[in-house]
Amino acid sequence: MIIDAHAHVCDLDYGSGDALVSQYEKAGIDKGVIVPGGMIDVRKMTRYISGEEKSESIYPPNYIIEEAMKKYPGRFFGLFCVNPHLGDEGIREFETAVREKNFSGLKLAPVVHQFSLTSETVLQLAELCGELGVPFYSHVVFSPAASTKKFAHLVKEFPKTTFILGHMGFGPADTEAIEYGRKYQNIYFETSDASFLIIKEALKTLGSERIIFGTEFPMYHACSAIQNIYALDCKPDELENIFFRNISRILTKTA
Repeated sequence: MIIDAHAHVCDLDYGSGDALVSQYEKAGIDKGVIVPGGMIDVRKMTRYISGEEKSESIYPPNYIIEEAMKKYPGRFFGLFCVNPHLGDEGIREFETAVREKNFSGLKLAPVVHQFSLTSETVLQLAELCGELGVPFYSHVVFSPAASTKKFAHLVKEFPKTTFILGHMGFGPADTEAIEYGRKYQNIYFETSDASFLIIKEALKTLGSERIIFGTEFPMYHACSAIQNIYALDCKPDELENIFFRNISRILTKTA
């Protein structure tokens, strides 16, 4: 069993649910955790990270995820994306999505919506994830408002919430994130877009029980993402943890 813990699905052909399933069949991936994509032009990523450009997407297209889950029942787990600038409206929509629409957790997008990870809305969302028993997924950026340190503050303040740090932290080698992982047991590290070096360091320092495999589809092909994990030369039980046991355990909490 292999579960991809992070893939973006959008309404473009190359990023559709159909395209993702096709890649999964080639790569031998059984299921995927999907989030809304298409909110920014990823070819201009540095301009979004620097704040020179802003996304025009106020309301994340969560309907795309809902449609994909219905089209491929049992194949996808959906994370509901919230724009924290929507305040109480976003919080209400997230809770409804989990309770009534079969969503399995929260996705935040600091690059897209450019917010603080310690804003009042984010704090409420983090607490709500703990109450609902669903994971809180976010990446971090090169900004004091949404840094690895700010993410760790959330992890510390909400010990009953399970946090997934996208892309193993910021940049190709975020050893700061790994150090926080040693301090707090409620944080997991997702491998998509991360360097081989930092994944290997996390495996050595934290163990396979804290690492979760992801692809970052459609920016990366599922086949190449999976080879990055096989190259670690893990023991069979370690591979099972990374590929499906850890994320399965987290998602089971939603039941």
